[in-house]
Amino acid sequence: MAVDRGSTKHGPVRDDILAHEVEGLVRAGRDTRAEEWRSAEPFPEEATGGPQNLDAAGSRVGVPAGMTPVDVEERSELARWLGRAVFPANRDEIMDHLRHQHAPDRVVDEVAGAPPDIQFTSLGALWRVLRPGPPHVESRRH
Repeated sequence: MAVDRGSTKHGPVRDDILAHEVEGLVRAGRDTRAEEWRSAEPFPEEATGGPQNLDAAGSRVGVPAGMTPVDVEERSELARWLGRAVFPANRDEIMDHLRHQHAPDRVVDEVAGAPPDIQFTSLGALWRVLRPGPPHVESRRH
């Protein structure tokens, strides 16, 4: 009776060699090699369907403190329609620019919630007024 090894690409000796190469990684849960070139190549996460761009706490890497991943996506969409050339500008100038760029109504409507008497110097200043968080003033009243 044949023993099923789960692999038909090479023999049992090669299986043992490959298992030995990753034994430290499997036992320790981290790379144990002193020289990086000796380490086994990592398996791509997109092939496993595993989480991507997460830190040890499970948060997305690159998400600023005080912001959720949804906030980052929404701020990025606003930036996509605005760009840097529109600033400094007040609310009405920003809304005109968004309409000229054919931005979605939800983006224009969100900017409509900003006070009309503030001169915004950047997207960050506009975002902090639209989604107040920790106090950070980068805009000036006129």
